Amino acid sequence: MKLDLGCGYNARQGYEGVDLFANVQHKVNLFSFPWPWEDSSVDALHSSHFLEHISTTWITPDGREVLSPTSPDDRDLLCRFMDECWRILKPGGEFSIIVPSARSNRAFQDPTHRRFFVAESFNYFNRNWRDSIGIGHYLCHCDFDVAVNPIVPNELLSQPSHVQEVRFKHEWNTTLDWNVKLVCRK
Repeated sequence: MKLDLGCGYNARQGYEGVDLFANVQHKVNLFSFPWPWEDSSVDALHSSHFLEHISTTWITPDGREVLSPTSPDDRDLLCRFMDECWRILKPGGEFSIIVPSARSNRAFQDPTHRRFFVAESFNYFNRNWRDSIGIGHYLCHCDFDVAVNPIVPNELLSQPSHVQEVRFKHEWNTTLDWNVKLVCRK
């Protein structure tokens, strides 16, 4: 089984659509946990331009939303979402994600965007990385291998790599989106 999370009316080819509002195969509230799939039952996940809409609230173990954590078991909603993705993915299953780059107007132009991502944001979903900086005791439980690649304007691709690198670090709108591949480690 392959699922496209928050797909709207446009599920990725070869994937079953999951959305609360669109007429798709799985009408599921992706912010209510647990999801209806068994542990390690899904081969692949995809989500395009959905994660940036996840609100900045916290979820208690019993599913209540709170504005800030009240216990060590409370989870940021994005982290709880990622933990749920990890739970349902089979070991070695892939989760492909596309989100706007925080260094792009695309991230801020939509007033419903609540999250902003730089390439390093996805490191937080890797257990070894969290442990290496001393935050393995909180945040989330998921463990993914992480690969992040920029989606850039075509005119930037024709420039030498050293010019591209400088522009990536110092200029706005050189990365439009992030193309992320997470591989489930269990």
